[in-house]
Amino acid sequence: MPFVHVEYSEGLAETFDRQAFAREVHAAAPGIVDAPAVAFKTRFRRIEESYFGEGDENIDALFIQLSILTGRTREAREKLAETVRDIALKQATAPEGRRLHVMVEVREMERESYRFHKD
Repeated sequence: MPFVHVEYSEGLAETFDRQAFAREVHAAAPGIVDAPAVAFKTRFRRIEESYFGEGDENIDALFIQLSILTGRTREAREKLAETVRDIALKQATAPEGRRLHVMVEVREMERESYRFHKD
């Protein structure tokens, strides 16, 4: 923990450098939310199908959700969202003739109910 969940349009498979995105987030975010880089875990899921607005078919999207434990300030959460958005815009480009939408949400997990195990 923190967790970074990234869903990306299938059309971005060739133009979204996922490994570079994860490396940059894992380097930049720890200082913002006071968490060790080793604690960050990022996963990616390709979206096979989506529907935008009134059926606009020229959009590819990144939906990014960051789950962090409670206790960070509103300012830290905002800075984290902005930083991750900027990294995403650096590492993903829309294919020719398409538009890119990037959405980032920072969610808090209650410390009292979070559990983990690692060997």
